[in-house]
Amino acid sequence: MTLRERIAGWLLGDQLAAHGGANMITDDYWRSFGRQHDRDASDIQTQYDDALTAWRKNPMAWRIVQITTDYTIGEGIKLSSPNKHLQRFIEHFWLHPENNISLRLEGMSEELCRSGDLFPILFRERHTGISLLRFMTKDEIAKIETKSNDWEREIAIYQKNDDPTKPKRWITPHHPRSERYKAVALHYSINKPVGAQFGESDLATVLPWLQRYSRMLEDRVRFHWATRLFLWFVKVPRNRVSEKAEQYRQPPAAGSIIVHDESEEWEAKSPVIRGSDAAPDLKAVRNMIDGGSGYPPHWRGEATDVNLATAQAMQEPAERHLARRQNYFVWMLEDITFKAYQRANQLRPQLWPEITENRYSELFTYSAPDVSRTDNQVLALATMNLANAFAAINDQYPGSDTLRKMLLKLLLKFAGEQQDDDVLQAIMDEAGEARPQQKPAAPAVQPNPPGRSEEPKEEQRVGTNGYGRSAGPTGNY
Repeated sequence: MTLRERIAGWLLGDQLAAHGGANMITDDYWRSFGRQHDRDASDIQTQYDDALTAWRKNPMAWRIVQITTDYTIGEGIKLSSPNKHLQRFIEHFWLHPENNISLRLEGMSEELCRSGDLFPILFRERHTGISLLRFMTKDEIAKIETKSNDWEREIAIYQKNDDPTKPKRWITPHHPRSERYKAVALHYSINKPVGAQFGESDLATVLPWLQRYSRMLEDRVRFHWATRLFLWFVKVPRNRVSEKAEQYRQPPAAGSIIVHDESEEWEAKSPVIRGSDAAPDLKAVRNMIDGGSGYPPHWRGEATDVNLATAQAMQEPAERHLARRQNYFVWMLEDITFKAYQRANQLRPQLWPEITENRYSELFTYSAPDVSRTDNQVLALATMNLANAFAAINDQYPGSDTLRKMLLKLLLKFAGEQQDDDVLQAIMDEAGEARPQQKPAAPAVQPNPPGRSEEPKEEQRVGTNGYGRSAGPTGNY
């Protein structure tokens, strides 16, 4: 047993030391994991440049990014908070003239799709504590520094500088002294393998096939250009070759009239290029591109021969992927906003009081576009049918508030808008107050006066059975 293991045994017990306890209290255990699946720096730079170039020049790459942004952002995403201090901060932070975050959402989504990483920077104003939002691009990042005992907790991001040996160091909010710095850097990534620090572009798998498809199309364009070429062969007597060659040094313009005798013959000849039909090959490459993007072909405007049911079935996997992306994007906006509020609290606690709650599900509410519009129609029809069925059940048991609360909870659940029990109880209480008061019960029947022995006749009352139909005399069901 080494000296380190003996010390570990003395501190943690001999049994723990015998099973590797020394490694558990040192950084060696942590350093053996993580940071193994990142690409080389040159590969990261090449992929970023290729994705940016493809987005700028290739219509299919541009469309893939735009589809993701259209479904993720849509008409816009808005954050709010039940916490009054955080709500006031959101209004100042999002609507700051130097931020205009609502107008930045499109660019943020596109950069996240192209590069796989987003590097926001929060520059804190000294007087108000509000942060100004700026961004670094992925090709500017030299390296990311993490804690020695936690490879996922980033404490510093290094930006490339003119001097490669001295990159600029940006502190992250996880750094123990981050409150002392005027600016902090954040990092968000998608398509990131476990153990990697950088994400990957949505275009990473389709870039090679986009290049192949572009080259194939260029070859077909050259092929069709060559097939449209032709030359005029003019046959004249031997003694007039020089004369006619000088005459037709400039080819006649289209539509010209040339008069010649029977000794002059004209013939147009085109190159014979036996190019096979490239449609199956082009379609196979497009299928590879569609498979890498995850989007059906009719989303990029290709008129396929599928029917409506098949097209709708093809959309479901894409919509699920886009729903996950939207959830991550909303979480990213919440995290940026909360980090900015914490920075404001560190500098101006009198303006922005401390918030002890750190669960975003409790701190934030948001409105975002629906990824699938068909779900709304299905939910609306289901809710309408359930409401009619629940109304009939409630008519049969009109006095049960417990039943009404249960039916209301089920109705909201199937409508896709579940609410807490406190909200349901508040609705029940408000409905009870608004309900008209019941009429006082009729006075009890007085006993027959003395001297009268006949019994009163049974009163025939007609009611309803809850469905608008007569239920007959009372008691005769």
